[in-house]
Amino acid sequence: MLAAGTYKTRVLTRARCLLHADDGLTDLLVSQTVGCHPGTVGRVRKRYAEDGLAAINRREADRVYERKLDGRAEAHLIALACSDPPEGRSRWSLHFLAEHLVVLNEIDVESISHETV
Repeated sequence: MLAAGTYKTRVLTRARCLLHADDGLTDLLVSQTVGCHPGTVGRVRKRYAEDGLAAINRREADRVYERKLDGRAEAHLIALACSDPPEGRSRWSLHFLAEHLVVLNEIDVESISHETV
């Protein structure tokens, strides 16, 4: 894997971490050698112990996100974003869309971030 072929950088980093860890280096020394955070080395080693070599290619999200908007609310958001902006604005910004969505009576959402929009 390291000698030939094209792989994503993070996959190669994980492979290097495992190779150096196999040589008996501590997480801190591996991280300094590979150029990553010591926590990364620990996570790669843990995943390797649990899943074997499949741990190199797979990255799992640590958090599970609950959807803020259902399909109807998303359609309403898209229609709003495609409409003409309010008077005094040249366009809809993500922040303004988020603020506007919260105050709408048609959408039942207490808060939403611009990143979600």
